[in-house]
Amino acid sequence: MSEREYVIDFLEGYLQPLGLDLESTYINEINNVIEPQVIASRSIADEVVHWMRLGQEPTYDPGLVGVFREPHSFADTHREPRLRLFELERAISALLCLTG
Repeated sequence: MSEREYVIDFLEGYLQPLGLDLESTYINEINNVIEPQVIASRSIADEVVHWMRLGQEPTYDPGLVGVFREPHSFADTHREPRLRLFELERAISALLCLTG
């Protein structure tokens, strides 16, 4: 099983009640709140693989990072209300504990 497959398998179990598509739900980040430009956009699966490779837990700033149904968007109409950033932080922390 690849690292990506392992992450997806774990997340599907951990976040299963939310019914999210891990490949088409995105963690998007803007550079600032004054004139926002999206500087990073990854699917949830890619986001978690990123942090796994770093071996670190993220500390998201909810003013600059959010969960969206569209890549490269920070529009309120594209926000995904079923997942909060702190829940993703907890999932990543749990996964790091399992693999650490």
